[in-house]
Parts: sequence; structure tokens; C-alpha cells
Amino acid sequence: MRVLVTEAMFDESRVVVTALRDLGCRVSPCHGRSGVCRALAPGGICPLDEDDRPDLAVDVRAAEPGLTAREFGVVCALRARVPVVMTRAGNTGAPVVPPGFEHRVTACPPEELFDACQGFLRTHA
Repeated sequence: MRVLVTEAMFDESRVVVTALRDLGCRVSPCHGRSGVCRALAPGGICPLDEDDRPDLAVDVRAAEPGLTAREFGVVCALRARVPVVMTRAGNTGAPVVPPGFEHRVTACPPEELFDACQGFLRTHA
């Protein structure tokens, strides 16, 4: 399972990314280390434009209700018809879904995300 990960704040997704990789997911971040969108970086390409595009997009959210510039990958994933899950770093419950995204994304605590990914990996092994 390939997962595209974006985050509200720099390095906020580290724990989620590590857990997804430990489950066996192939994780592709939306941003390079410099914080620039991978599609906009010199010579870069968006994982959504690759032949082996992600099966799922995960947005690791902060407490703020609005979408940050670092989360624009959510819009890209929705336009590419890739399912989006919003979660939070740590076991802090489901995140706040930004206005306008309520019926377009799934929001859940990290442990539910990990359980769902593990189930997907089991059935597609």
C-alpha cells in the first residue's frame, strides 16, 4: 500500500510516517526536506503523477480548523480521486476537519488509521 502524507506543520507527521512504514506501507511525503511541494521542486514530480500512485492520502493535522499551506496535498489528492484520511499526531482523537471538507475526507484517530491500513495490507498481501 502506498500512502501520500502531508502535514499541517513541518515534521508533525514523523510519528505517523514511522508507524505506517512499520506496518509495511510505502510512504511518500508531499514535501521535500526543504518544505517545498515535490511537484514544484526543480526536477521534481508529485507522487500523484507517478505510474504507481498512492492508494491513500493521509493528512496529519494540527489543532487549527483551517487548512494550512503545507496541507494543500489534500486538495491535490481529492482532485486525483485518491481517498483522504485526516488524523492527528499522537493519540489525541480525531482531528478537526476544515470547513468544506466534511463530506470529502475521513477523520479518525491515528490508531484507527493504522488498524485500517493493517487490514488493507493483510487482504492485499
